[in-house]
This record gives sequence, structure tokens and C-alpha cells, in this order.
Amino acid sequence: MRCLNPACRRDGIPVSTNVCPHCGIYLPSLLRDVLPVGTQLREGTYRIDYPLGRGGFGITYRAFNTLLDKVVAIKEFYPEEQAFRDGATGSLNVPVTHQESYERGLQRFIREGRILAGINHDNVVRVYDLFKERNTTYLVMENINGQTLQDRLKAHPENRLPQKLVGKIIEQLVFALETVHQSNVYHLDLKPDNVLLTPEDRAVLVDFGAARQGFSSHTTQAYTLDYAAPEVIAGEDVGPESDIFELGIMLYEMLTGERPPSALKRLRKDNWEPEEIEDPWRSLVVDALQMRKEDRPNSVLAWWEKNISLSIIAPPDLDPRDKTSTSDSDSYDLLGMIEEAMGIFSSSKSPEPEKKASEPPKPTTSSGLDILEQLDDLFE
Repeated sequence: MRCLNPACRRDGIPVSTNVCPHCGIYLPSLLRDVLPVGTQLREGTYRIDYPLGRGGFGITYRAFNTLLDKVVAIKEFYPEEQAFRDGATGSLNVPVTHQESYERGLQRFIREGRILAGINHDNVVRVYDLFKERNTTYLVMENINGQTLQDRLKAHPENRLPQKLVGKIIEQLVFALETVHQSNVYHLDLKPDNVLLTPEDRAVLVDFGAARQGFSSHTTQAYTLDYAAPEVIAGEDVGPESDIFELGIMLYEMLTGERPPSALKRLRKDNWEPEEIEDPWRSLVVDALQMRKEDRPNSVLAWWEKNISLSIIAPPDLDPRDKTSTSDSDSYDLLGMIEEAMGIFSSSKSPEPEKKASEPPKPTTSSGLDILEQLDDLFE
């Protein structure tokens, strides 16, 4: 099983173990109210193996589909402040005083699960099934073998990642969010803990527990203060701009190993500038972290493509805080590579200068995800 201590989260612990051999925490204290190992759901279709994680609004389990012989992940709607589990039946009991808010949250959970089930994107967790049982609802999702982006950051020196990897992760999340936004859904809790990375560096967006459908944010609050946009904290209308703000926080954190000041701190005194990073990263962060929602881009894809097409990405092995830049001629060629790879061609682009024999050949590309790999080759 897995240790549910957020600072540990080690897998492969025997079910009978009481004390985590890695962090020393008393495991039963973290397993209160979780469904026991072997619990069967949906008339035996699913069998609970062990919990993978828990939050204020639900518990996620590793489970087994007995009909398809397949490992899945199952998320149980369980708002801890509004319900408690009956130890005999496993059902959730909701006090009368919390019944109305519980039902609102439950209906939102069901609605969002249905929407996600209709989204087919490699970088958004796939939903296979949804069913009601035990006075709550369960979402059956793909089981992602990997670690959270937060764990990956902790494993790197200074808690920051190489620029090439940062670019790959952000671009995948950009296209994932663009697809989600087209369904009029906004995640609103983007943070390293809610991004899973496979061993092949596939980034998967998970945990839509705070997501909203439509622009109204007059619902139960479920956000992370260090990442949330001002309008999310204030309970005002949200949109793509709200997710872009949180993505900008994550981008800066991945590059520098530090988070910028939260929106709440900047509301009191806003004189922060991302001085330690260079373009295009700086432009991306500045555009994303505008305090006024209307001052941010309203399309996550436009935010990414605009800034990438106007600059070059520095050599991935350099510190993003390094002021060293390439020559003008190199910048022009690299910009052309980026525009070609991402399919962004500007009609106002200057004519290409005559190619010198010493210049590296411009490769032919067809995928934006390949661009950082090719730029890396130029700097070897």
C-alpha cells in the first residue's frame, strides 16, 4: 500500500504494516474512514486495493476491475467537513445541517465527472465509469504509474527542473487545458501535486475536485491559496484566465525552485517582478500573473504560442536566471525553428538572411513537442 503522509507517499508497503518504514508515521492514523482493503463496489465489478491519496473533498483508491482484469483508480466523493462514514455499512452519513451543501457538491461532482468522461486527451486523466453507491458517487479513472510533479521537483537540486523538461511539461498542460476549457470547464486548483508524470515524462492533469463549469464561482471553495488567482480567492467569476494564473505560478516554481508571492500577498503590496528569469519565460510569467483577470490572456494556447513565437528558449542546460544570451543571427534561426515546429508563421516576418556555411542546418519538424529537443541539439 501507500503511505498517505504528504511528505512521504512511498509505495510498496505491506498491508499489515503499522509504521511506515520510510517516514516513521503511524499508518492507521492516516487510514481513518477509508474503505477497507478488499471492499467491493458496483456489485463486485471493482475491488478496492488501497488508498492512493485523500483530500478535503474525496479519497482516491487503487482498485481492480474484476471483469476486465485491469487496475484502475477510483475517486470517492467524501467532503470531510460535511459527512462521516458508517463503520458498519461503509455508507456516508450526512447531518441535516450539511445536507444542502453536500447535495450541491455531489451534483457538481457528478456533472464534472460526466464532462471529463467526454474528454479524450492524453494529458487529462481518463474517466471510465461513474456510479452512485453508499450515499455518494464514485469516479473510475485510469491508474497513472508515476509520481507527482511535486515529488519530481523535490528530487531535483534546488527543487527546480531543466528548462527542456519544463517546456515539455508546460506545453502538454497547455494543450490539456485548452481542451478542457473548450468544454467550459476550469480546473482552478493547478499545482504540482495535481500533475502526474510517468517515467516517459507524460504529464497528466488530475484532481478536478475544485473545477467549475461555466464562469460563475459561487460554489463551495476548494482551492490552494499559494496558487489561486485573485478572483478565485474572492469568489468572483472565473475563466481560462484563472487557470493561466495558476499555470504561471507553476512555471516560475519549476524554473527557479521558488514560488512567487501569492495573490493574497500581492493584493496588499504588489511590487513583485520575475527578475531572476529571462525571456521567453519572463514574458510568460508576467502575462500569466497579472492581478486583474481582464489583463491576462483569455486563451491558454494563445498565451503559450504568443510568447514562444516572440522569443527563443535558452539552452536547456543553462540556469534560467543566467543573463547570457545567443547572438542575433542564432536567435533568428532558432525563432524560425520554433515557429515552424509549432505551426506559427507570421506574415510580417523579415526575409531570411543569407545562410552562412557555419550556421547549423535548420531541421524539419512537425510537432511542437519536438522543439526543445531540437534546440538542445544546437547547443551541444
